[in-house]
Amino acid sequence: MIVEVFFRNFYRNFAKFEIDAVDKREFAFQPFSGGMVRHKSFKSLEDLRKFVVEKTPRHIYHSAAYYERPGEEDMERKGWIGADLIFDIDGDHLDTEACRESKIVSLRCLEDAREEANKLIDVLIQELDLKPTRIVFSGNRGFHIHVSSEEVMKLGSRERRELVNYLKAVGFDPSRFIAKLGRRKVVLYEEEAVGNLLRIKQGVEDARAMKVEIDEVVTQDIHRLIRAPGSLNGKTGLVALPISLKELDKGVEYIVDKAIAFRKGHLKFKFEKPVEGPVLFEKVEGREGDVKVLPAYVAIYLELQEFGKIYD
Repeated sequence: MIVEVFFRNFYRNFAKFEIDAVDKREFAFQPFSGGMVRHKSFKSLEDLRKFVVEKTPRHIYHSAAYYERPGEEDMERKGWIGADLIFDIDGDHLDTEACRESKIVSLRCLEDAREEANKLIDVLIQELDLKPTRIVFSGNRGFHIHVSSEEVMKLGSRERRELVNYLKAVGFDPSRFIAKLGRRKVVLYEEEAVGNLLRIKQGVEDARAMKVEIDEVVTQDIHRLIRAPGSLNGKTGLVALPISLKELDKGVEYIVDKAIAFRKGHLKFKFEKPVEGPVLFEKVEGREGDVKVLPAYVAIYLELQEFGKIYD
């Protein structure tokens, strides 16, 4: 498979994994053919790199949790030490015009996800005093926010669920912040709102503004697997790219451009499904049966999305 060769070359020559405490993480891999392989462990990033060059998986994941024996297949025998707090913001979960029914990665939908990620980071820092340790563009439709600190390490599923409820404004009643003085209504927040007061102000005006649209299952699961930062996303061929807060603020075009792994060359592609419109940064038009020469990263993206096949 041609795409697999491109992935192997990337892992051999260019991959830069950003994973802390490798020897305490469980790793999982989705091959290009076959089912998920779990309960792998490595002593170092170099050992991990050698493995992925040899096996060349389509997807690479690691556990949010730290274990005494991460390679054990029995979850009870792994020896859970603690877990990072991880938030997943995915365009698929956003009820915005740009994200609804979007089959191909849309920069407009990704921009909505970026704004939601910024909202989450503001809440974490200003309201909860939690500083993100790592911000990662998933390589597809969203962002992963990692928090690694002693204060979150030992949180169990129940505590993480309470945090999810807080972020998603479960039970928030805007009417609680409006009082009546005779015929006049008074909104009970400071005019120059900051932190959670700002969210309350926005929530009174539009209840949706109170919510941070995170994937709640990812955050509350203390054994969750998350895509490995620095690996390739097997649905797109883009890098799951660690970025700084300043880079997040630069916008999605900057981020996606930086995440392109296969920038050089062109490939012959045969369409099995019609495509018309922008694919990442390229305008693509192809009917079923058409054969066209496309930039390598676009052809790889379209094959991984099952729109057709790359030909020699």
